Amino acid sequence: MRTYVLAALVVATVCLPCLAQPGNGAAKTADGVTTSSSYSPVQGFDEKRDAAADIRAAISEAQRTHKRVLLYVGGNWCPYCEQMHDLFQRDSELRQLRDAHFITVPVAYGYGNDKGQALSSYSKVLGIPHFFVLESDGSLLQSQHLVELRDGGNYSAQKMREFLNRWSRPEAAVQTAKKASD
Repeated sequence: MRTYVLAALVVATVCLPCLAQPGNGAAKTADGVTTSSSYSPVQGFDEKRDAAADIRAAISEAQRTHKRVLLYVGGNWCPYCEQMHDLFQRDSELRQLRDAHFITVPVAYGYGNDKGQALSSYSKVLGIPHFFVLESDGSLLQSQHLVELRDGGNYSAQKMREFLNRWSRPEAAVQTAKKASD
C-alpha cells in the first residue's frame, strides 16, 4: 500500500508543474465565463514543427484569451537569440509582462527550411531575431528588427519592456490588473 501512495505522490509532484504552464488550462472571457483550452505553447526553435499550424493555434488561443500574438523568428544557431532567451530568463518581470499580454510563438528560421512560407503574408524578416506582433485575428501590427532593442552590445530590458508595453492590448492590461486584485 505504501508503494502505491509513494508512486501517487511522485506522479503528482512531476505533473503539477505541467498544469501551471502559461496557455494551458482555463481562462476567463470578458463576461467572466471560464473557458478551457488544449493549446500547448511552442517551446524553443524547432525546425521540424509546422510553423503555419503553430501560428494558427496561437491566433485561436489569442482570441480565446484576449491577447496578441508575438512571433519570435530566430534559430538555435543564432547567438543573438540566445542573448534574448537569457534576458527573459534573468528578468522574471519582463517574462511575466510578455506572457500576460502575448501568446509567443518561436518560429525556426534558417537555411534549407520552409518557414519563410509560413511568414510570407507578413513583411520581410529584416534580420534574426525578429518579432512580428499580430492582433488576435492574425493581422500584422508591427514588424520589429530586434537590433533596435539593443544597447551596449546586449538587449536592453528597458527597451524590451517599452516595446512590450507599446504593443500590449490596453484591455489586456486592465484584465491582468483585475485578475491580480481578485
